[in-house]
Order: sequence, then C-alpha cells, then structure tokens
Amino acid sequence: MSLRFKSLGSGSAGNATLIEAKDGHRKDYLLVDCGMPLRTLTARLQQAGVEPEQLSAIFITHEHVDHTGCVRQLAPRFRIPVWMSRGTFIGMESPDFDGLLHWTRDGDTLAITGFQLQPYTVPHDAREPLQLRCSDGDRILGLATDLGHASAHVIEHLEQCNALLLESNHDPQLLAASNYPDFLKRRIAGHLGHLSNEAAGQLART
Repeated sequence: MSLRFKSLGSGSAGNATLIEAKDGHRKDYLLVDCGMPLRTLTARLQQAGVEPEQLSAIFITHEHVDHTGCVRQLAPRFRIPVWMSRGTFIGMESPDFDGLLHWTRDGDTLAITGFQLQPYTVPHDAREPLQLRCSDGDRILGLATDLGHASAHVIEHLEQCNALLLESNHDPQLLAASNYPDFLKRRIAGHLGHLSNEAAGQLART
C-alpha cells in the first residue's frame, strides 16, 4: 500500500490537492478542493496522469472561491461524490449537486474507497472550515492549508502523520509593508486568517 499527494494549485489563484491511495494494481484518487476553472483543473489532473472520471471523491474544505472554484461543474459532469460541512454548503449559498452531496463534520471518520478520512475543524474565517487527516490504512497524510493559528485541536490531528501538507502564507513584515488595504492585512494576519512563515515552521516542528 502507498499514499501519495500532489498540489495542483495553491494560493489566491486557486487551491487543489490530488491524493492517491495505491493497493497493488488498484489506485484510488481523492481531490481536496477545486479552486480554479474546470479547464485548468482538468489539464492539471491530466498532467498528473489522472482523468476527472477517475476521481473517487471530492472534499471541499470551506466555501472561499479559491477552494470551491469549479466543483459545481466538475462533480455533476463526471458524477463524483462531494463531501463538505453544512456550514460550507450554506456559505456556498446551497448549490444543487444532483444527489452527489454528502455531509461531514469534525469528529467523523469517512471510509471512501481506498481512503480513511478524519475531518477536523480549524480556526479560519469561514462558516465551518475543515481540514483532513487522510490514511490508506498504513500511512497518514495531514492537511492544514488554511488556518489562522495552530490550535491544540489542530496539533492533535497532525500528530504522528507520516507527511504533512502545510500552509506557509506570509512574512509579517513584508505583509505590513505591502500595498494591500489595511482590512486585508488584518484579515491575513489575524487569529482566523493564515499562518505566517514562522508560525508554519513552529507547527512543523511540533
């Protein structure tokens, strides 16, 4: 058995992560977030050797557009099940997924084809944001890509992971000196915003 991942995009232009669980000749694929146009995402999947119809599931972490992107088009077109929190669904203004939508929340354990998923809440400025602890039954991958600080709950879920996909978002001094408007600077650096480079480093060492 093996567990691999590839970032298909990160940042305000769009976020998406492809995770592969392999058991012998069997491969299962999970897509975490779809924050870019469908054509762009399809091309990046294909560059990774995966066609959209091979995806076993889509997991949406929260409702911000750089994470939801093309999920309304991708899931129905290829009949891919979608998991998200109820808060994220409301934040997306309750779109119709034609029977493909599944709810999840902090504390759940999801068995989806070759994956065992444990969603957990993170401090971020969204309605009910979730990140993931993902396993193939052998190895564990932790995802922590949009959070304002490393809470005890976050640290607990990232313990004993074999690999970690971790956001490192900004340098506080460069952010303060940037041309961003003040409200955006406060949002990024805030308790529910994004990790600074130093904070991400501290979390990685924990």
